[in-house]
Amino acid sequence: MSEVRLPDLGDVEMVRIVEWLKRVGDTVAIGDELVEVETEKTVFVVEADRAGRLQQIVSAANDHVRTGDVLAHIEADDH
Repeated sequence: MSEVRLPDLGDVEMVRIVEWLKRVGDTVAIGDELVEVETEKTVFVVEADRAGRLQQIVSAANDHVRTGDVLAHIEADDH
């Protein structure tokens, strides 16, 4: 199982989770949009960096998270 972490967004240290675009159990491909996060100035979309199935969402909507925090877990697609 792989961790989805909040990537480095430059000078931004903390963001708010706006909305999950995928649900637990959904299949994801590399580059799929997973979750919208909001900074003080804009909204970013975090994309999947691996393919598989979304197993767990760790950070829910309206949670505040920092760069490197775990957002979710993806189980690798072995097919």
